[in-house]
Formats: sequence, structure tokens, C-alpha cells
Amino acid sequence: MLGKSLTHYEVLEKLGEGGMGVVYKARDIRLNRLAALKVLPPDKMADEGRRARFIQEAQAASALNHPNIVTIYEIDRDSGSDFIAMEFISGHTLDAVIGRHGLKLSETLKYAIQIADALSAAHAAGIVHRDLKPGNVMVTEKGQVKILDFGLAKLTEAPDPSDAATRTLQPAPLTEQGAVLGTVAYMSPEQAEGRKVDARSDIFSFGSLLYEMTTGQRAFSGDSRMSTIMAILRDDPKPVSQAGESVPRDLEKIIARCLRKDLARRFQHIDDVKVALEELKEESDSGALAGSASAPARKNPRGLAVAIGGIVLVGLVALLAVWLRRGREPAPTLTLTPLTSYPGSEERPSFSPDGNQVAFSWNGEKEDNFDIYVKLVGGGTPLRLTTNTAVDGVPAWSPDGRQIAFLRNPGEAAVVYLISPLGGPERRLCDAKGDALAWTPDGKSLAIMDRATDREPYAIALVAVDTGEKRRLSRPPPESVGDVPYAFSPDGQELVFARWPHAAVNDLFVLSLKGGDPRRLTAERREISGVAWLPSGSEVLFSRGGALWRMRATPGAIPKSL
Repeated sequence: MLGKSLTHYEVLEKLGEGGMGVVYKARDIRLNRLAALKVLPPDKMADEGRRARFIQEAQAASALNHPNIVTIYEIDRDSGSDFIAMEFISGHTLDAVIGRHGLKLSETLKYAIQIADALSAAHAAGIVHRDLKPGNVMVTEKGQVKILDFGLAKLTEAPDPSDAATRTLQPAPLTEQGAVLGTVAYMSPEQAEGRKVDARSDIFSFGSLLYEMTTGQRAFSGDSRMSTIMAILRDDPKPVSQAGESVPRDLEKIIARCLRKDLARRFQHIDDVKVALEELKEESDSGALAGSASAPARKNPRGLAVAIGGIVLVGLVALLAVWLRRGREPAPTLTLTPLTSYPGSEERPSFSPDGNQVAFSWNGEKEDNFDIYVKLVGGGTPLRLTTNTAVDGVPAWSPDGRQIAFLRNPGEAAVVYLISPLGGPERRLCDAKGDALAWTPDGKSLAIMDRATDREPYAIALVAVDTGEKRRLSRPPPESVGDVPYAFSPDGQELVFARWPHAAVNDLFVLSLKGGDPRRLTAERREISGVAWLPSGSEVLFSRGGALWRMRATPGAIPKSL
């Protein structure tokens, strides 16, 4: 595409890529000005739903005329490709601007008020953005905010059909009820569950964005897409006063009210949020701001919390095995010992088979990019295995200790790679559609998340390490979300997994790798966030409702709390 032209636009360079298209920097030959072109790739043209949403983005955004919303020039088609031409914005996305500890209060309020004002204009025109996140907010060199990407916008009934500003907009819901669109970490609870959304959903997403601007941390996060959804549906974020260094109480209250899961208790109109922020800014600028709640010293880095969350289930499996072998004597007391204490974030640890080393994803001392590292459990300097500019994560150590599998760009467009724990060349294995990896006990295959299209649920596929040959292991019902997490039995003959009929609850199933339908172990439809096998292979361990449970891997067995 570089060096080519689309109608009267000369393509200069690629700026970025997302689920709805590729964005290029271009020059408008007719008007001699720079522009940004969002192009729907030709291989997506056959998907009419995707094409309709792409066109809707232009129609929705072009109906708005606001200084904090990107200006759409036109929508056109050339050489079989649809594209949107919009103003070229020189600056950075908000996620690149937010530092490790968040923004200064003055910057937070300055940007937040502009974002709220833009959302107010969109909501008045009957448009819900549905994908508000730091990556969709640009900040220019002069500090002006521009909201991008209305590709997931859903047009609602305009309040006044005679209003000239909304006359060209028609209600055009392009998503089915039950479909989950948007970026998981910033979704509202109702959007995560696939329910109908309105402007209050954007207010929740705005609250998540404001939380991150204030603290430098996401309001809701998890080790996987599902665990993040569970946090949004079930958990309240850490109070801003604990996450931020010094946060005004009034700002903490505004954020908390934006993030209320009960729609009736959330802010009902973004205008109310904007007014509250403006009043707070006036007090701050005048020096009359009320007292702030200071955060206690943060002793543990975020990476430690992630590491503990990732290894505690596996550690308890080993602990329980020792306890069972010793005749059910009282289990020894667990002592938490930090494995890493580096700046930035260390995530998704995986122990070597002998337990002497740990592989993990770390964004480095400069906190600029996630790569795979290995270090000795007892100490020492970590060895950096990957140096690609993409995000590398979810390392998984092979049973023989000779290879580490990992995901590049974990998520919908992930690629599985293999690398030696000593470093060296990487080997590309296959594409994946999620952020979960599991080795078979013999080390010959890897289980990955897979699906043919974004309309299908997530299935479990088995990939041969030698050949890259892929075959489906599970076939979730079309209306379900999919099958994850999962774990192989010690003998490699069975696979336990959680199946999600929708985004809020799931149940455990066991599948024989010899064939046949999976056996359902539980029928309670509650959230299960982690699974593992006990060494005996006859029982499984899982996390549910904030507690650990064990049960025999046979239908009708009764789960027992640990």
C-alpha cells in the first residue's frame, strides 16, 4: 500500500492497525494537506457486518462537528478497498502519555473535561461510542484532545428528529444482542454481558479511563480476557486514594460514581460529570482545592501481584499433593517470597520443570515494551530472550525444559513462538486467537485458543510442535463465549476446561483426547477462573468465588472446599 494512491490520496506510511482496519498517513494531492486514511483490508470485504460497521464509523463521526472529535473528510472506495479520510493528528495516544503513576492533576482534569465535552456532543446526537479507551484518544502537541474510532458506535434514537444536527442519522443497530464488542478492560458491565447499552455505558468507560489517568493503573485487569470480564462484573477497583499518590477526595468520588455497576446509581448524563470536573478544576486552579487522600507507600510492584496470582494455584497443587501423601496432616504455612522487584510490570510467570528458573513477561527497566525473560529463582540478573517491538507474553515452559512457548501480541491476532530458555533464534509455530497456552505432558503438542471467525466462540485446538499441524479438541455451542481456561491431566489423556455459556458464568467439563463428547462436572453456572489437576490425575483443583475447590473428575462428584 505504501507509495500507492487511493483516489486523490498518496499513501506515505503506516500509522497503526486495529480490528476495524489499517490506518495510513497520506497526502491529499488536490488540497495539498496531510490526512489519515483508515482502510478496510480486502480480505475483510466479504464480511458484510464488518463492512457495515466500518461505513457506520464514517457516518457517525462525520455527523459530529466538535473540536475534540476527529474530523472526517470523506468515505470512498478505490481498487476494491473502502476507506475513510480524516484529519491527520500530530501527537500521541493517551495511553502513551499516561505515565507509570498517572498524570498530574492539572493534566488529568484538562484532558478529562475535553473528553467529557466530546462525549456530550456525541450523546446529544444519539451516538454511543462503545469503545472509549486511551488508545482511541489522541493528545496533540498543544494539549488538545481528539477522540478517534467510532467503528463500534451504535446509533440510538435521536432525542429530536427535527434537530438539524441529527437529521441524517438513522437508528442502525449493527450488533446483535449478546455480542460483545469493544476493548475488554474498558467495557461497562452491561456491555461485557452483551446487553443493550446506552450513554451510561460510555460514562463507565470514561470512569475507567479517568481512573487510569489518575493512577497509572487500569481499573480492571486480569491474566486473561475472561478474568478481566469477571473483574468488571464482580469486583470494585482499588480505591483511587490507595492507587494514586495524592488524589482529591472529590475526584475520587467522581470516578467511583462513574464506575458504579448499578446503572441507576451511576452518573446518568456525561454533562453532569463534565460540570463536576470543571468545578474541581476551578478549585484546583485557584488553590482552594479540598484536602487530598494520600496513598500509603506501595511496597510491592504490580508485577509481584500478577506473579502471585499466576502461581498460587500451581503452588497449592504441589502443596496439596504433599499433604495428601503425608496422610492429611495439617498443611504447612505458605510464605510469600518476592521473585522479582524490578521497575515496571512483570507478568504471567512459568516455572521450569525443575523449579529452579522462572520465565516471565516484563516491560523492562524503561517500561517501553514487554519481552520474555528468564531468571534463577534464587536471584541473579534476568536473561532477556526476545527483543521484538511487539508485545511478547504468556510464556509456557515445556515439560522437558528445553523450550519456552510464548505469544506475540496476545489476543485476537496472536502468534505462537518457541525459543530456547538459553536464548537464540525464535521459531514461529502457528496463529492463535487468545492468551492461553498449555503443553501436553509429553511435550509434543500445545493447546491454544482458536476460532475461524470473530463470530464463533473460542475453541481449544491442539498444535503439533514438530509440524504445526492443528486440530480442534473442543467444539463449544455457537451461542457460547467459549472454552477457557484449560489443563491437561498428568497422563495427557484428558483435558479439563471451563465452558462459558455467556460472559458471566461457566462450568467445568472433562474431555477425553481419545474422542467423544466432554463430561460435565459441575452444573452450578458460577465463575471459575483457574483449573489444574492434582498429581494423582483423579481430581481437579479450581478457583471459584474467591476460594479453592477440589473434586473428582467424574460427573456427579461433589466439590469440596480447601
